[in-house]
Amino acid sequence: MPLNKISISVLICVLFFISLNSSAQEKSEKIISSLNELVNPIKTLNADSSFEDLLFLKEPLKEKEVIALGEVTHGTREVFDYKDRLVRFLVISLAYKAIAFESDFIALEKIDDYINGKIAVLGNLSGTPLHLNNVKMIEWLKKYNLSQSDENKVHVYGLEARGFNNISAKILEQFTDLDINDKKTLEKFKATSYTDLKKDDINLIKKTIENLRKVNASAMQQHYVNLLAQNVDYFHEKKIGLRDEYMSKNATWIKEKTSNNKLIVWAHNGHVAKTALYNEPSMGTFLFEKYKSKYFVIATDFNYGEVLVRKYIAKNKPIGDFSPLYYPEVTSDKAYEYYFKQCKYKNFIIDINSSIKNPILNTFFNQAQDMRMIGATSTPVNKKLSIGANFDLIVYFDKSTSS
Repeated sequence: MPLNKISISVLICVLFFISLNSSAQEKSEKIISSLNELVNPIKTLNADSSFEDLLFLKEPLKEKEVIALGEVTHGTREVFDYKDRLVRFLVISLAYKAIAFESDFIALEKIDDYINGKIAVLGNLSGTPLHLNNVKMIEWLKKYNLSQSDENKVHVYGLEARGFNNISAKILEQFTDLDINDKKTLEKFKATSYTDLKKDDINLIKKTIENLRKVNASAMQQHYVNLLAQNVDYFHEKKIGLRDEYMSKNATWIKEKTSNNKLIVWAHNGHVAKTALYNEPSMGTFLFEKYKSKYFVIATDFNYGEVLVRKYIAKNKPIGDFSPLYYPEVTSDKAYEYYFKQCKYKNFIIDINSSIKNPILNTFFNQAQDMRMIGATSTPVNKKLSIGANFDLIVYFDKSTSS
């Protein structure tokens, strides 16, 4: 009995989808095979181990001036441990002496005093969780600096002032001959959460900033004033995009202070990316425009596991405190992690600049796909981006554990 028209149409559709699925599977296999030719295994997370498996990085990094160490989340233990290892590698093997963190400048001054032997105990710090999440790295930097001349000691910096409290206190300490009204204004800002400040308060601090700029001050004192002014623009007035622009300017200021004009930047993947992933230029966009090929971005990524985040419940609902949250395995073939998880190594490094010489990987890395991009809150989880346009190296972990 001959097939009717409906049966023929169904058969054609079935054959079409079988062919499509087969083609997609073949494409996926080619991508994974190509990745497997270039991935370098992560052999250890122990920052005290030898750098033998990192030596391949010396050549691509030797001429760089700013190396950004990105993090896929602010709460993944593997990322912190491996960034610690990369910091030690860059300090020992490539003579980096300055590290700028996505943290409060004044809080990092205290950490810098600690690692350089100026204070014996860190104590509690506001403005950064760095001393809690990276104890081993901080202790290593302290030990390393003990054996170095002053010229070769490592220094750490914050890329911003977080809130008005720390920076107001620092300016009061530094500028002792201020007008009584300016002192009162700074005292109020030192003791008040910026969320509780009114428009009249902001106008007062703007006037104080004008007065501070007229004082004959050192370069460091001028930087404190700049940080205070940046706070007014970003933290209170919430001008979109200014935070990253200011962090890039502060990174440049720090870099130019160093004796060898080289800087490590430690921040979220989204801040160090070379393109405007969130509609406004990132810190990395500005740094890439300024330093061109001298700017090198090492991003991190993971497939599944626990991450320490503040859980987002719903719009207009309070965001919870930091706690572990489980993210399931990536199953979409529209995401980079779908392919990474099928590679021969569970944890690996891949040099993007070398891999795009392969035509298959050139298309793969330059075609925008989903990538994990989790900040301090539980959402958003992914961002559609081109790895090739944003990052130079990917450090991938199959499983995440919360910090």
